[in-house]
Amino acid sequence: MNTALIMVPKAIRFELRLAARHLRCGGGQILLTVSAVAAGVIIVIFITALIFGLRQKMTVLLTETIPHITLQAKAVQPIPLADIAGAPVGASVSRIEHQAAQYKYINNWSQVTDIIRGLPNVRLVAPAVREQGFASKGRHAVGVVVIGAEPALQDQMTPVSTHLMAGHYLGLSGEEVVLDVQLAAELQVTIGERIRLTSSTGASDMLTIAGVYRTRQGHGEVYVTLRTAQRLFGLGTAVNAIFVKLNEIFEADQVADHLMALLPYEAKSWSRESPGFRTSLRAQSAVVYIISVFSLIASSFAIASVLVVSVLQKSRQIGILKSMGARRRQILRIFIFEGLGVALVGSVLGALLGTSLVYLLSLLRQPVTQAGQAPEPLLPVAVLPGYIALAMLVAIVSTVLAAWLPARRAARLHPVEVIR
Repeated sequence: MNTALIMVPKAIRFELRLAARHLRCGGGQILLTVSAVAAGVIIVIFITALIFGLRQKMTVLLTETIPHITLQAKAVQPIPLADIAGAPVGASVSRIEHQAAQYKYINNWSQVTDIIRGLPNVRLVAPAVREQGFASKGRHAVGVVVIGAEPALQDQMTPVSTHLMAGHYLGLSGEEVVLDVQLAAELQVTIGERIRLTSSTGASDMLTIAGVYRTRQGHGEVYVTLRTAQRLFGLGTAVNAIFVKLNEIFEADQVADHLMALLPYEAKSWSRESPGFRTSLRAQSAVVYIISVFSLIASSFAIASVLVVSVLQKSRQIGILKSMGARRRQILRIFIFEGLGVALVGSVLGALLGTSLVYLLSLLRQPVTQAGQAPEPLLPVAVLPGYIALAMLVAIVSTVLAAWLPARRAARLHPVEVIR
């Protein structure tokens, strides 16, 4: 201790030495105070890890299986003759006759994907073919959505491999297909068998089932390679959709508007297509931050209440110090150093125990209810270093203030009144 004090300025050596002596000789009272600080930090870490883990799980459930932005060719809208500048004056038909849905291609998709990848906030870009079709076995045909893309890219866009019950998706060949378990049950097929995939143009192909995956609701998509989908729907080397994943999902509208300003295509964001999802996530985020703030406030008040009682119990020691000639600022420094020591030890201990508790909870798994289903965490938690540091900072500040305020009041009193 004496060696360490050499590095301390002489003006505060006396206060620091006395504060260290109080901490060493405090016994059970100091242990209780340190425990209060540690408990406050543990509570904040646990609550924030749990609520942010739930928020992260809900976000994944709502957005993991869909692209954040889908780029498609714009549909041509017919314009009445009367609305065209320079058209001859006279009677004209103003009724708009909409055309039937037609295939819309993106031929220069390689250049388009390069442009999109260069934008900020873009995490992944995948050219794809997405169209309606039919999957059949014998005379039994079921309507499906066919997704054709490179498996390595599409698996990052929509994690098919994560939900596989059997077989494989990565490394899919041009003669193979992956479908969801409900569709497989409806067609009464399994891995290794062949089904016929028919496009809306009437072209068809026999494909071998390479994998079966599970979906949370309804029929999922049927996945094939990009080249297989291009051949099936007669697109040649073109695609009809480009999927985009973002780092910050709530900025999808801004990125979509930016894409439409740069490119002659229509960009649909997930938030505009599913406004209910966006509202739900926004409300959940607000609740998460409100709970985090109140947990920090409650923790700081609990720590302060313990420290205030501890300092007030030392009023007699303050009177003795004043009678020995100690100045008021020296007394305040002593209790500030003492509170700082308690805060540092308690916050570090609380951070270690809280992080360990969260880690142990993350190891707990729910029982598997479906064959091939990966076990999910019993309690979804998220370890957030920023909130751990914030909890420690709040604990340190509240502890030092709780030690300084009552000591400041007691240091103003006359020594005889304090000792009495």
